Amino acid sequence: MRLLVTGAGGQVGKEFLEEAAAHPIFGEVVGTTRQELDFTERSQVFDAVAGLGPDWIVHLGAMTAVDACEDDPDRAYLANALSVRYLKQAARRAGSRICYVSTDYVFDGKASSPYREWDPTSPVSVYGKSKLAGESELEAHDLIVRTSWVMGRYGRNTLKTILSLARAEGEVRFVADQVGSPTVVEDLVKTLAGLLLEDMSGVFHVSNQGHLSWYELVRFVFGEVGADQGRVVPIDSAEIAGTRKAPRPAFSVLDNCALRIAGMAPMPDYRDSVAKLARRLWSAG
Repeated sequence: MRLLVTGAGGQVGKEFLEEAAAHPIFGEVVGTTRQELDFTERSQVFDAVAGLGPDWIVHLGAMTAVDACEDDPDRAYLANALSVRYLKQAARRAGSRICYVSTDYVFDGKASSPYREWDPTSPVSVYGKSKLAGESELEAHDLIVRTSWVMGRYGRNTLKTILSLARAEGEVRFVADQVGSPTVVEDLVKTLAGLLLEDMSGVFHVSNQGHLSWYELVRFVFGEVGADQGRVVPIDSAEIAGTRKAPRPAFSVLDNCALRIAGMAPMPDYRDSVAKLARRLWSAG
């Protein structure tokens, strides 16, 4: 099985390449950074796909800075939607299928129970709208993996920010009225590889089990690394509304329903995975 991976320099891309290397069936895995393959350039996409003839194109590249997406919607749609169209056009010629990693931001956050894969989407931010547009470019035999609150060993992410705050002093303020499910990249890429190996298609929600608010997550991480949880103070989203251009879903918990009813291995509980990753990063300094 041959794989072409975009966004291989990102936090998910790096760990996905490590996971793919552990499976001999992935005989040839070509990981490309944005510098090596600009997936927003149609000619580069066609050349890369035609040259490799992959069985799967794993599209991990994206514009994920949600506030920057509000500032430049055209750039967001180019990176998150039109790039998928280019990849799909190239995939048709090469006989390839596409695996596209999407987001909880395709939902508006107004639900009171976890979102299943078949629930109606209604994004409220440019980021969410552009990612949903990318989903719409795909076909029934392609694979869409929605995930949330992603944190791993590489790159920048919220967990690393939390750990930096834990090493500092003073009050730490996080919102208590935004609820979601953390997703540790190690778990995400294992399930992603499993979906490819099982030749799955359609939409799957992939996040760690359990949910909590950002405030509760910070307290949890502080506790795991021995920092003072009393420094963590809950606030409402309204208090920081003026500092963020993109609206955040108030409730974006993903129900991994398709994984469950397909009989695939469940994602681990966030408590185990986040604690393990937090302690590893903390020890590494």
